[in-house]
Amino acid sequence: MFARTRLACALSLLASAHLASQSPPVIAGLESHGLDPAPAGAVLVNELGCATCHDAGRHASWIDSRTAPRLVDVARRLKSSYVRVFLENPHRTKPGTTMPDVLHTLTERVREQTVVALTHYLASRGATREPATPFDGRASNRGRVLFHEIGCAACHAPRDENGRELAIDASVPLGNLGAKYRFRGLLQFLEAPHDTRPSARMPDFGLSPQEAYDLTHYLIGNREDEQPMTVDARQAEFGAKHYRVLGCAQCHEPDATPPDGLAALDAVKPARGCLSAEPGRGPAFGLSESQRAAIRQALAAKAESFDDETRIQMTLASRNCVACHERGDFGGIRPERNEYFTTADGNLGEAGRLPPTLTGVGAKLRAEWLENTIAYGQAIRPYVKTRMPGFGKALGESLTAHFKRVDRIEPANFEPLPRNRKERGAIRDLGHKLVGNEGMACIACHTFRGETDGMAGVDIADSTVKRLEPDWFYRYMLDPIAFQPGTIMPRFFPNGESTRKDLGDGDAKRQIHAIWHYLSEGRNARKPRGISRKPIEITVGDEAVMLRRSVQGAGKRGISVGYPRGVNITFDAESMAMTQIWWGKFLDAAPVFTGQGSGQARPLSRHRLVLPNGPAIVSKLEEPWTTKSRRELGHRFLGYDLDEKRRPIFRYACDDVGVQDHAEAVQVDKGKVVLRRTLTFTGEGEKSMHLLITRGKELEAVGDDAVRIGPRWLVRASGGTSRLRKTGDDQEFIVTTELRDGRAEVVVYYHQTEENR
Repeated sequence: MFARTRLACALSLLASAHLASQSPPVIAGLESHGLDPAPAGAVLVNELGCATCHDAGRHASWIDSRTAPRLVDVARRLKSSYVRVFLENPHRTKPGTTMPDVLHTLTERVREQTVVALTHYLASRGATREPATPFDGRASNRGRVLFHEIGCAACHAPRDENGRELAIDASVPLGNLGAKYRFRGLLQFLEAPHDTRPSARMPDFGLSPQEAYDLTHYLIGNREDEQPMTVDARQAEFGAKHYRVLGCAQCHEPDATPPDGLAALDAVKPARGCLSAEPGRGPAFGLSESQRAAIRQALAAKAESFDDETRIQMTLASRNCVACHERGDFGGIRPERNEYFTTADGNLGEAGRLPPTLTGVGAKLRAEWLENTIAYGQAIRPYVKTRMPGFGKALGESLTAHFKRVDRIEPANFEPLPRNRKERGAIRDLGHKLVGNEGMACIACHTFRGETDGMAGVDIADSTVKRLEPDWFYRYMLDPIAFQPGTIMPRFFPNGESTRKDLGDGDAKRQIHAIWHYLSEGRNARKPRGISRKPIEITVGDEAVMLRRSVQGAGKRGISVGYPRGVNITFDAESMAMTQIWWGKFLDAAPVFTGQGSGQARPLSRHRLVLPNGPAIVSKLEEPWTTKSRRELGHRFLGYDLDEKRRPIFRYACDDVGVQDHAEAVQVDKGKVVLRRTLTFTGEGEKSMHLLITRGKELEAVGDDAVRIGPRWLVRASGGTSRLRKTGDDQEFIVTTELRDGRAEVVVYYHQTEENR
């Protein structure tokens, strides 16, 4: 008995020493904007995942547990050297982490053995060997701008020019990402964070592959990428047992069975276990005394004490929505982070740089729009550089329901459009005139179907009626300052009286109803008078320039590239094909820059070489050429890399053959500039492959390896056997090449002829 007591004391002292370096878990939304103790404790219960082990009992109505990251492929993402250090002491390795220390009661020797076994087990999960990615300083510089513009610095600590985190309170800890992540692991996490963290506390910013690439370089820095460790099978087997016994699966595996013998949350003893100031046998979260007190108050509270408004505030705090948004007196941007909220249009004032208020948002936005905005993010305000990210469908549904139950506004009793066609037309005609420059000139500040006559505010044609509730629209039009103090929106109806007495008999309600019914036609509404779209030309300097937006001649996934020396292309990521080439100026981006993505960028050339929008490679030459799309053939787009001059190298897979598609503008005889396209193929075994280079009615053979396309273009290919064949009314220029020793290469040159120059 005495020996057991001495052992227990020794273990307690050892645990106390081990926990001395712990810092309390950081829930940024609680630290920046305080909740009352009971709801704050409820947020802690959820964010620490207490209900993954303890039955929620009578507290089930407010349980919204955060789940731990999935570890099924952890070795693909994380460096094993970091995993080992983190398991040894998570709180010292990443101060502020919500991960508890589950090994604190073990002796130093046993803890070390357990950590080694766990590391081997986790290293066996999803391990892949990948080529090293050299550090790209220019990408890192672009990533630094992104980090401080799009909203990363709203939750995480901003950084100085040397990458050091600034000492700003209420920052979600990142830890040493360069020591933690493998390059591809962080890249893929940033592109799809909810795949790894399904509870979606890290929202999805909808990053493009280029943006994820740039941010990864910035966050990791110039660190050597670590390959997977060599796994000892016996150690991994021991680690698997520890993983189950220690309860790791309970938090990290979504289908894990709750452990037996643990008290329900409403039966937890307030001074024992995780809530004790002394280390117990269970996981040690390193809670502060104020955090333990708040959790005790939450567990003692009645479920009905958390009404809908309190539940809203709890959710906003748990997801740190309060870092960007305010709701009444709750939340809002902290002074020390204010400078990181910027705008692309200074003419719009504070509304042009700050995320919108959430006060009354349930009365303002239609349920479907609000739900989708929370779930998937929105780009309704492209001039606000801080992005609205997506938090997942579950949160979109639950938070929208709370907003809709709480927020109310006085009904406007909108009159429906009359059945009579002439009367209906007269109402919309009045709205058309009021929106244009002969009325209230809404187009002076707002975009209309992607076009604007001045400032590029929210697109009123594209979003007004499908986004806003009619009652809110009516009350806002009567007094915009009451809803948004400091807005630059004019007061057209001071004291309920219209400033345009000459239209619609000067009746304010009639005028607002007319505007609403006119805008209800959405993108089919007639363009108001006074809009004239100005071009926005993207110019190309010494490096290639890309625009990843819809463009004429390609689909929604068009990637247009302007090369130095004045050659330009569009690559369609959907069809996995280069679709067009042109010489001269690059693009007019006004339709996509001023239209919230609703328009198409316009190539600045009257003459474009249009290429076949179909398979660039097949393993069997068919008669005629297949009409199936690349997707139907099972081909996959794999993104792109950038060479040293920022020229993209597109990657895609055709069956079991990998393709790298690299274009560049080069000078040939007499200073003539042509596009050289290098197609590199890799795969197993040996096989013949057939490439459709171009198709048309005006193809004429020029020697054995080139064709002339009408009077304007010449295409030449090397690296295979060329042929020109007739199929129906068309002719097809096809190159056949052989995959030998796992590799083949075809080079295609695209020329504009003298007649076209």
